[in-house]
Amino acid sequence: MGNRALTPISRAYDAVLYGMAWLAGVLMVAMMAMIVADVALRNLGYQSSAHFFTFTEYFLLLIPLFGAPWLVREKGHIYIELLIAALPPAAQRRLVLGVVLACIGVAAILAWYGGVITLQDYAANEKDVRSFDMPRWMLMASMPLSFGMMAIEFARLLARGESPYKL
Repeated sequence: MGNRALTPISRAYDAVLYGMAWLAGVLMVAMMAMIVADVALRNLGYQSSAHFFTFTEYFLLLIPLFGAPWLVREKGHIYIELLIAALPPAAQRRLVLGVVLACIGVAAILAWYGGVITLQDYAANEKDVRSFDMPRWMLMASMPLSFGMMAIEFARLLARGESPYKL
């Protein structure tokens, strides 16, 4: 019964995780298109939109945050194998356990801190003022979501006894 009860939650979670990854990809393509359009317009002697620069900056924040939980699940993040590969198997397991626990802790702390900042920005009605005014909490809300999901993904690896590395 336990697995059946979690199925809708698991499906919803997976939909958010894969949706965030797809959104990161779409934002990457959009950012590339804006940069190409900006350069083309300037080279043709036209004034480009000031919003291109603003959106590019926003996308540089959002792309890694939206893609990171998926990268943890797919074990696609960057790591250095040299130290791990040089250790005997028992030491490898201990090191990997320590790394996963540290990743869970750091991600959980950043999720909590990002959540606090998001709520403070919302309560204070903070604005990010650039080529247009945007509520700052809307930008910050991606942080607790992303880091919270990364903590969950690392915890899932730990629960399954898997390494976050493709060894």
